[in-house]
Amino acid sequence: MKFKMDNFMGRVKLCLLFFLMIWVSVLNAQTTKVRGTVTDAETGEPLPMVTLLFVGTTIGVTTDFDGNYYLETRENVSELMAAYVSYEKQTKPVNKGAFNTIDFKLVPIVTGLDEVKVTPGENPAHAILRNISKNKKRNNPAEKEAYSYSTYTKMELDVANLKPQFKNKKLQKNFGFIFQYMDTSAITGKAYLPVMISEASADYYYRRSPRLSREIVKASRISGIQEDYSLAQFTGHLHVNVNLYDNYINIFEVNFVSPLCDHGLLYYKYFLVDSLQKEGRKIYKIRFHPKGKSTPVFDGEVNIDSTTWALESAQMRMIKGLNVNWIKDLAIETTNELINDSTWFLKQDKILADFTVQMRDSSKLISFMGHRQIDYSNVTVNEAIPSEILKLDSEVTINKNVLQNDENYWQNARPYQLSEKERNIYNMVDSIKNVPLYQNIYDMIQTVFLGYYNTKYVGFGPYYKLYSFNKLEGNRFQLGAKTTSDFSKRIRLSGYGAYSTKDQKFKGGGTVEYMFNNQPTSKLTVSGKHDVFQLGASENAFTTGNILSSIFSRGNNEKLTMINEFDFRYEKEWWQGFSNSFALEYRQMYPTKYVDFIRPDGKELNQIHTTQFRLGTRLSKNEIVVRQDFDKVSMGSDFPIVGIDLVAGLKGVLNSDYEYYRAEISVQHDMHIAPIGYSDFMITGGKIFGKVPYPLLKLHEGNATYFYDPYAFSCMNFYEFASDLWAAVFWEHHFRGFFLSKIPLMKRLKWREVVTVKALWGRLSDKNNGSLSDTRAILLFPEGMSSVSKPYIEAGVGVENILRLIRVDAIWRLTHRGDRSGQKVDNFAINFSIHLNF
Repeated sequence: MKFKMDNFMGRVKLCLLFFLMIWVSVLNAQTTKVRGTVTDAETGEPLPMVTLLFVGTTIGVTTDFDGNYYLETRENVSELMAAYVSYEKQTKPVNKGAFNTIDFKLVPIVTGLDEVKVTPGENPAHAILRNISKNKKRNNPAEKEAYSYSTYTKMELDVANLKPQFKNKKLQKNFGFIFQYMDTSAITGKAYLPVMISEASADYYYRRSPRLSREIVKASRISGIQEDYSLAQFTGHLHVNVNLYDNYINIFEVNFVSPLCDHGLLYYKYFLVDSLQKEGRKIYKIRFHPKGKSTPVFDGEVNIDSTTWALESAQMRMIKGLNVNWIKDLAIETTNELINDSTWFLKQDKILADFTVQMRDSSKLISFMGHRQIDYSNVTVNEAIPSEILKLDSEVTINKNVLQNDENYWQNARPYQLSEKERNIYNMVDSIKNVPLYQNIYDMIQTVFLGYYNTKYVGFGPYYKLYSFNKLEGNRFQLGAKTTSDFSKRIRLSGYGAYSTKDQKFKGGGTVEYMFNNQPTSKLTVSGKHDVFQLGASENAFTTGNILSSIFSRGNNEKLTMINEFDFRYEKEWWQGFSNSFALEYRQMYPTKYVDFIRPDGKELNQIHTTQFRLGTRLSKNEIVVRQDFDKVSMGSDFPIVGIDLVAGLKGVLNSDYEYYRAEISVQHDMHIAPIGYSDFMITGGKIFGKVPYPLLKLHEGNATYFYDPYAFSCMNFYEFASDLWAAVFWEHHFRGFFLSKIPLMKRLKWREVVTVKALWGRLSDKNNGSLSDTRAILLFPEGMSSVSKPYIEAGVGVENILRLIRVDAIWRLTHRGDRSGQKVDNFAINFSIHLNF
């Protein structure tokens, strides 16, 4: 996630909401929960791989290498048994429907033994693992030609480390009632308070070739969040896929090594600890333990069917000490069932994640626990997908009545009944929202993260643009406002006004947006501005008036251009992954004291008029998009995202002076390369046809600040290079501590290494080259600007995850290193940035 203050605050809120809603599960407030430790009664040493079993059931687990265990069930159980070779079995009572802490101290059995000969042999677990790998294609659901099922998904967000009383009397008065809803997690042992719960019912269809994935969300409801049709797409299951048959399991953008990985012996030690009979089938229980912590790994157990070598169930937990941010604990449980004589398929899976700022065990800071549980039913395998499903053009389809289902519907949709405490969570959360103090706190947090202070109908801000400064404008003061969703979910009005002291000019702008449809998007935008702009800035750069662009400027922030602009734009999303934008854009550009418009004959051009038509096309596949009432934010895709931009200059239309054509294409992709991290890259290129003044050329992206911009050249100045034919590559690879984690100090600091390479090739035709001595161009280039006579290349190394937020890059300019008239070249740059990464 790259840092840009103008959309950073909104992205933070959306990303937090996204992660908490996508990855969270529900583990049921009133199930029977047991956790504890098993030790040797004589030595006090913890006993690993001890079998814990609810008496009268096949529900059980083994202890980890520290002797710890946890179990949960909705079954009617009353006793828990601990069994271990050479120790006496123990059985203890269980308080049904409640949280239990039950520790066992097993007594060793002393017997006289004859001489025992130990002979070397293969670990029996290894033979089972080989059979699992041989049969993956048959057992892996993703390898089936087609399947479908129905899901019931329950998600919950809890606050942990919340003390059951407030020292502050005002807090006690307003929120004291909530503590009757507190419960305890069997996994973490923490007391927690549910603050959000959601339920969803959906149907899912899958076809391997040609690939098809469709989820129809039939019903959804969320407590604690205003009912929103667009949020319903994130209450299903589609965006989470914990498939242990994959070699790596991607959770929170972290690639964990699966215990069933084909080369799992490089990362885990395996132990065959037991075999048991379940419904007449022999099941092998294999305990696995990580060999090291340089790669994200789990600790836990898998249960394998002895006939098909398929996964019957698994329980695993992220080990402590990994280079993973914000997640103090992560636990996964999955259960499969036999749907015919030879096919195993998902029955239930659960995820728990403990989100916290402080990772130390002794931390008493409030943290958040997310739970998500999915129950699967109506499974079909290798059956034809209905024609009406094939006609759908979106991976996630929301029924029109998705939010309009009463309690009777949910009672029939659930595979089990909610407890009274679970049902009351909805009422409790609604009660919190009605407390005035809660609303004040909510408004303050929203202002910090979104930048706007919202009243009911109007929001004022953003606060980070209230004041800024640069060489052209001097001190700049700005105030903006926009309407809220309470004003209208169809129309949004926004605008701002600014005044700068050095040039003593007023600036401003306004926008009207009309949303015909939210999903798929159909939106009309009309906007106008009179303001200064930085030509040649990347899309990720700070926009005009941002205080951070002033504070962290490298002193090259004066080359701004005064522009009057008017845009008429329509965006149409034909289906998810394919959209167009149609725009008519009018510009008037004026010279300034730092950026002049001089003709080859020495005369100044007072202004440049352009009117252009723009056609934008965006192509993506399986992209995850967070949709709000008027905005949408891409959360990425496993496939490349392609953008095509076609522009036609319309000479004579609205006094436009130039006819030209411009075509540009970009390909953006994030590629995971487990276990050595992931790469982000963008390839872009384009061509301009026609004779144009230099502001209409491709002005390559410089960087005038100490902040790192992934799609700008860190050692390049603004107005240094221009092209009418170009290609560029921006690449960075994040190793996620693959090397540094092997160094003791770095392992403790959890710093991560990153490398970058950025390259540019460009060409400039003589008719547009204003740097030539006998130029035929419309305008002379500003002093120091030229074509890219040879490829421009810069490369860097960096360290990220400093204090889990900060990234520092050292970048070297490898070509075009010499100073020239009008350009003082920086051959080395230090850049900072802020990243919120797991």
